[in-house]
Amino acid sequence: MNPMMFTRSLRFQVTAGVTFVMIATVALYAYLHYESDRALVMRESGAALTNTSQLIKASLQHAMLKQDFSALQSIMDNVGNQSGIQALMLLNRDSVIRFAPGQKDVGTKLDLSDPGCQACHQPGRPADQQNIVFTNNLGERVLRNCNPIANSEPCYQCHDSSIKLNGVLITDYSLADTEAHLDQEMYTSLTLGGGAVLVLILTINLLLDRLVLARLSRVSGGLRRFGQGDLSQRLTLQSSDELGKLAETFNSMASSLQDKDSENARLYTELRQKETALAQLLQQVIKAQEEERKRISRDLHDQLGARLSGLTMSIEAAGHLLPEYPDPLKDRWQRVKDLATQALEDTHKLILDLRPGVLDELGLVAAIRAEAETHLQSRGIQIDVCVTGTRRRLTPERELTLFRIVQEAITNIEKHSSARNVKLTIDFHDATVTVTVEDDGIGFDVASVPNDGNETRGLGLLGMRERANLAGGSLQIESQVGHGTRVEVIMLIVTDGSMEKN
Repeated sequence: MNPMMFTRSLRFQVTAGVTFVMIATVALYAYLHYESDRALVMRESGAALTNTSQLIKASLQHAMLKQDFSALQSIMDNVGNQSGIQALMLLNRDSVIRFAPGQKDVGTKLDLSDPGCQACHQPGRPADQQNIVFTNNLGERVLRNCNPIANSEPCYQCHDSSIKLNGVLITDYSLADTEAHLDQEMYTSLTLGGGAVLVLILTINLLLDRLVLARLSRVSGGLRRFGQGDLSQRLTLQSSDELGKLAETFNSMASSLQDKDSENARLYTELRQKETALAQLLQQVIKAQEEERKRISRDLHDQLGARLSGLTMSIEAAGHLLPEYPDPLKDRWQRVKDLATQALEDTHKLILDLRPGVLDELGLVAAIRAEAETHLQSRGIQIDVCVTGTRRRLTPERELTLFRIVQEAITNIEKHSSARNVKLTIDFHDATVTVTVEDDGIGFDVASVPNDGNETRGLGLLGMRERANLAGGSLQIESQVGHGTRVEVIMLIVTDGSMEKN
């Protein structure tokens, strides 16, 4: 496992938290236990040393009253050899050592700046017996008992009665063994506490793994598979604790989502079926529309166009008889002739809009060029037709679709754009043909077209998109207010193998 991921895991966080608390607790307990034992031992050692000092003092006073100095030295030697007694000194009132085991340092005056003396020789300190703990010059911890030897009536035969203190009995007891024992107890407490912490951590990890982590792993795996799309995934945790309730809640949610997903799938299938039916219906409508346009175009050409042509020719022939008539009649004849000619031209233009014969005869490029010249050039709009690639004929359906889309774009330019220049680009590629219509007109906001109140343009753009989609192509419309409009349609080439006529 990645160390970074492990430190973020629940196992590590719980273990680290419990370990920290337990170590702090064990350390605090060991410290308090050590201090308590130390205080108790020091009290007991102090009391024992005080009693020992009192016994030594009594023995020494008995020998001093008899002035038996050899017995006094013998007592000092015997006591000084006892275990734990580090030093035993009998000082006079001038702090000079008079007696010591083995007469060690006898005659030496103690320096009152010595750490063992400073505790007593301070202003306000009582002159009675007391115990102190200090560190000697060798770095050892020592318990010292200072037992003053008061001047009493039996001592007046040798000492001035005005003197209150004849000397001091100093007994030093080494604390090395005592403190070593306390340190050993503290080490033992820490060792046992550490072992207990280790056992507790192992127990907690075992319980955590069996009761929490293993079940959380199952929950995580189920959630991961559910997130990957397996809505049939369920959590199988048979328990009444928090994880069991979580599993029940998740299973309830999963069942609800699965039902919703099934319902959505059913609705989506129905929608796709309806969209397919609608597309087929729209295709039939467009096909019927084109057939109707073709029929109307043929009828206009064969009937109305023929009659208007005959009428125009008759009016032209009648003009040869007018020289014999007055000028007002000639003017009326000219107006009738112009109206008939205009009607014939409008009929031809309408026939071209309904079903351009040039599309069937000369192909897509010629039909688009003719449409642009008829509707744009006649209004003073400059057109530029650019063709790239090898020209090829498409299937009649695709050519008609492309022509209708371009025709609608040209109509929008004619009615709404106020453009001065229009560029039509037809790019033939290996598998597709791209037709682009660009103008420098006023442009419009494409997103607002459905809500701008101009239903004609909105329906026209919608019809362009539907035609492209039905033919398996794509339509892209780009426009900004004041920056013109660009319409691009891409269509797959399903060619009939013939080259397009130039």
